[in-house]
Amino acid sequence: MIGARTAVSFAAAAAAIVLTTALGQWQLRRADEKLALQAQWDRAQQAPAVAVSGEALDTIAGRLPLRVALRGRFLHEHELWLDNRQMDGRAGFMLVTPLRLADGAVVLVNRGFAPRDALDRGRLPPVARPQEEVSVEGLAVPHPARVLQLGREAAVPGGGPTLWQNLDYDAYERQSGLAVPRWVVQQTDGGDDGLRRNWPRLAAGVDKHRGYALQWFSLAALLATLSLFFGVRAMRRRLLPNRSDE
Repeated sequence: MIGARTAVSFAAAAAAIVLTTALGQWQLRRADEKLALQAQWDRAQQAPAVAVSGEALDTIAGRLPLRVALRGRFLHEHELWLDNRQMDGRAGFMLVTPLRLADGAVVLVNRGFAPRDALDRGRLPPVARPQEEVSVEGLAVPHPARVLQLGREAAVPGGGPTLWQNLDYDAYERQSGLAVPRWVVQQTDGGDDGLRRNWPRLAAGVDKHRGYALQWFSLAALLATLSLFFGVRAMRRRLLPNRSDE
């Protein structure tokens, strides 16, 4: 019969093995979820674009992601810059601008990424702001990619450019006075306007999740091997108390 101390050690080892195995399985599930979501986005991007009107805004929310086509005028005075973004290995901003459609409805468009000025980090990048009516195609998604944020966004004093960490639809409506749907168009077309639209793939982190899973499973296997080794050693000591293990 094993001692109390040995039993506690085995119980702790068993709990650690269960935990590390569960963490490995969770990482594999995350990888599968990203692959499934990426496949859904790929199908949406390859589908014909759906023309957007004010009457269809609510129905689009239940069909995301969805490739859409819009026509209207940008309201540059209500544009929103999202800080601490990255694209192609560079740090910078995302520019979100409302587009007023012909029927008066307003839709937020993530126009793209602009790199930060390395010499003046507080300077917003120069971009083109078309005043004429434009056509926009892109993927309607729930929201731009989010980053870690501490505290709430605040309005910029003096009516300066709006610079936030993440898009908050309610806060944006209060500040701009515009009613917007709870989704944003990730623009995929557009000319040379100073913005990049090399949107990252959702499945880009799958290998990382699989690597973490391998680490957790390896740790579980190591714990199991050590538990077996010390368990056999403890039993030998009890069965053969006068025999040295050396």
